[in-house]
Amino acid sequence: MQQQLVEAIHTLYHNADPQVKKQTGSQLEAWQQSESAWSLSDTILHDPSSTMEAQYFCAQTLRTKVQRDFEELPAQAADALRASLLDLLIRFATGATAVRTQLCLAIAAIAAHIPSKQWGQGGVVMWLADNLGRQSQEVALPCMLELLTVIPEEVGSYRPAVRPERRRQMQQEVVNAAPHALQVLASCLNQKGGHVRGQVLHAFAAWLKLSAGAGLDGPALASHSLTKAAMEGLRSTDTFEDASDAVCELVLCTSSRGSPEPQMMPLVQLLVPAVMALRPRFVAAAQQAQQAEDGNGGGYDEDEIEAVKGMARLFAELGESYTALIATASPDSMQPVEALLDVAAYPDQAISSISFNFWHRLMRQLTSGFSGPEAAPGANQEAIASAYNAEQQRRLDAFTPAYQQLVTVVVHSVQYPSNYHEWHRDELQEFRHKRYAISETLEDAADVLGWQSTLQLLVRPLQQLATSFDWRVAEASLYCVRSICRQNIPAGEPLLMSLFSSLLSMPTDHDAGTLQYTVAMMIGSYAAWLASTVRVEQRGLLLVSQMLQLLMKSLEHSESAGAAATAIRHICHSCGKYLAASHLDALMQLYQKVQGQGAAAPAGSHKLLEQDVQAVIEAVASVVSCLQGDAQAAATRALLEPIMTPLQARLQQPQPNGAGPAQQPSEDVEHVGAFVDRLGTVFKRMGDPGLAAANLAHSWPLLVTILTQYSSNDRVTEKTGRAIKQALQTSKKASAGMLQQVLETVAHQFQVTGHPCMLYIASELLKTFGGDAQYQAALGQLFSAIVTKALQGLPTLAAFDHNPDMADDTFLLIDRAVRYSPGVVFSPQMLPLIADAAMTGVLVQHREACLSIISVLRRLHDTNDPDREVDCTQQQQQQLRAVVEPRDPLLVRILFGGLLGALPKSRVDDIAAVLYDVIHAYKAAAYPWLTSALAAIPEQAATQADKQSVITAAQSLAAGVDNRWDLESSLDDLSEVCRRNRHSMEAAVRALLPPELYQTAMPNLC
Repeated sequence: MQQQLVEAIHTLYHNADPQVKKQTGSQLEAWQQSESAWSLSDTILHDPSSTMEAQYFCAQTLRTKVQRDFEELPAQAADALRASLLDLLIRFATGATAVRTQLCLAIAAIAAHIPSKQWGQGGVVMWLADNLGRQSQEVALPCMLELLTVIPEEVGSYRPAVRPERRRQMQQEVVNAAPHALQVLASCLNQKGGHVRGQVLHAFAAWLKLSAGAGLDGPALASHSLTKAAMEGLRSTDTFEDASDAVCELVLCTSSRGSPEPQMMPLVQLLVPAVMALRPRFVAAAQQAQQAEDGNGGGYDEDEIEAVKGMARLFAELGESYTALIATASPDSMQPVEALLDVAAYPDQAISSISFNFWHRLMRQLTSGFSGPEAAPGANQEAIASAYNAEQQRRLDAFTPAYQQLVTVVVHSVQYPSNYHEWHRDELQEFRHKRYAISETLEDAADVLGWQSTLQLLVRPLQQLATSFDWRVAEASLYCVRSICRQNIPAGEPLLMSLFSSLLSMPTDHDAGTLQYTVAMMIGSYAAWLASTVRVEQRGLLLVSQMLQLLMKSLEHSESAGAAATAIRHICHSCGKYLAASHLDALMQLYQKVQGQGAAAPAGSHKLLEQDVQAVIEAVASVVSCLQGDAQAAATRALLEPIMTPLQARLQQPQPNGAGPAQQPSEDVEHVGAFVDRLGTVFKRMGDPGLAAANLAHSWPLLVTILTQYSSNDRVTEKTGRAIKQALQTSKKASAGMLQQVLETVAHQFQVTGHPCMLYIASELLKTFGGDAQYQAALGQLFSAIVTKALQGLPTLAAFDHNPDMADDTFLLIDRAVRYSPGVVFSPQMLPLIADAAMTGVLVQHREACLSIISVLRRLHDTNDPDREVDCTQQQQQQLRAVVEPRDPLLVRILFGGLLGALPKSRVDDIAAVLYDVIHAYKAAAYPWLTSALAAIPEQAATQADKQSVITAAQSLAAGVDNRWDLESSLDDLSEVCRRNRHSMEAAVRALLPPELYQTAMPNLC
């Protein structure tokens, strides 16, 4: 067996055939789950002749076995396993690092399984120190340093298969061991070795991160040799990275809610000067980087870049940890601010962005995050408010120069470099993401400086372009102005009016459309401001007209067309009632023009993308909706005519050789689908429900013809269904006259095509008409027909997994029906069908489908749901209980199966919510269902003690105590217990689920 394993491992690493490697990998993975893997892995690791690959694979196997399958071993084997692992670690102390790391992880995992008292006084740390202390320094040192690194890093990991209570105990045990660990690490500081000091500091950082300062004395930590070593390490290139990690953790240990902890002040007084002493080094590095950026110097190597990042992170951690103290604007608190201005000015945005979170936190502190000066006894509220405002203004004034400098710096940072045309697509995308981060920082700065000061700073570079125009400078300035569009800038603000006017004469032939794109996006962002300016400023409408003309020109260029179309839509939404009176003709001409673009454009010609055409259509339709009476009706007909006429012509064309839609050219399908989308967009923007209903009636024959002729094309059917839904949403109850036609068409089309879009339409009808008794019968017939048809296609859990979209849409429809028209659901024919389908499909792996089913189950158990638009009658509640209650014992078992492993861990809270609703609804009657399900879980998966907290919480809830948090928390713990390894999870799920559900759910267990 040993030889076969070694040969399989060799095949896995060295065979050239991917299929052979895959098959071998599967076989080895299965072997790793067997009990024989324990002894065989140990044997190979003790065999001096075994290969490096075999050693690593077996060390990894042992680590995995200890983490996941420790319970396979008899209780008395734990000590022997611990001794064997230590023996192997000693053997590989000077051997392969990868093998040693796996063995250290295995020892860290066994520490999670074995309680502290079994390790002796001082716990796992002192046990390891005592045992390794008997070895030579050459052996003990690398082992101890790696163990003292991985143990704190692995605490809290969910890889070891332990119970939640044991995991919490383990965390506390290791935190309690921190002083011992620091003592051992301190003793290693002066040991010889090339990287010993860095390893010590790395482990020191791990223990600080774990404890977060808990149990560590501030003055003692300030005088600790490890703290001294960390601060000294900042001055050494060999240890800087590890030292900076340790100092960052020290800083975090000293702070709470943005201020230093009082007992940590001795340490703070050491840390701040040590970190600030790095500033000259950072400034020199920034100057060198700027020279390299300008082409006047050499580049950076990787180590230098990492050192600069480390310094920037130190400044940022210092600033973020002490933000509340810095915000007091005392003279001593300004040093970190100046250092973080240096960081923000660094030419590499990956580094400069490290400072952005600090500027946001400081803004929050300055604008709303402090309690103000302490009020004098007996002071009145006016005096208190006055003192608060005065203190806030003092702080804002103190930081105004810093934020002004920040704005000046980041405006330069958003400029495109001269060689950006050479960038790969990924580089361009990364640059844009960084600009988004800068735009958020500019918003923060504007909140401190005020819109006026910020706007002046942002426009200044544009004002300096009078003699020599640089499109990159202009584009950066406009991008930044766009970033503060949410500021409350007064309507008609002269500086902004002047800026918009200057866009008309701005050169646009200096780049490949980037400037035009940004101009368009900025105009669109200020659409609301432009609308308010029209109301208060005579020149406002002229300015809007000029901006529209500018945007229409930008539509002619592919680089800026998308931004221009979006901006036109924003302008028309915001200024619609003004444009309807003065610019309707021009907009209708644009509307007619774009109809030949997008999917309708001739091949090879310049064309707008279809999404841009849709944006323009929506824009013009928004303006038309602002008209009144006959004018709106006439304009709406003018909108529909250039869409419906080409569609009718296309539908009337004879098919070649009798071909159906499935054989039609893809261009024809795309064309029809695009025009149907345009029709839906017009309907979405109709302002008058009566007008929408009339036009729906007018276009109904066309829509039905499309559904009929293209019934085999899912894309066209989807788009047509969406257009009908949009028309129904807009027309609301005004479409009552068409209800019968719509109902018949939806029912027929769903029977023919089974397309989910018919469910969307039915859902909209239920929302609109579900509360009216006169429509209940007709809606009930439709609901029964389509839901029955849909559920017939979902007879098993496997069918749910195979067609999750249909499952999701069907249960979304049922959920909508329960809310708006419960009568169509709570019928003797439909309710049993729905309840059975929900029980069958609730374990579907698809997240959205599962959540839709869960939502229905919750509504079936909560008849007082506040989200219901229509309350259930007493008779409906009785019908519901008569159907649901007999099924709930099985439902509870199925839900426990999902909770304990048949569904992903992320679904546990959702399942727990259903269980709460079941018990809350049926109280004492539900308690036996839960205890019966718990009793079915075998001891291998969960003991009676593991189940007890669930039983206690359920008992209280059944007695009328609303302890939702206790129940859901205990269920979460039980889920973690049963999911601790595959064996326990499989045992629990197998015991709970009916065989037909288990067989489908089994392959999905993870």
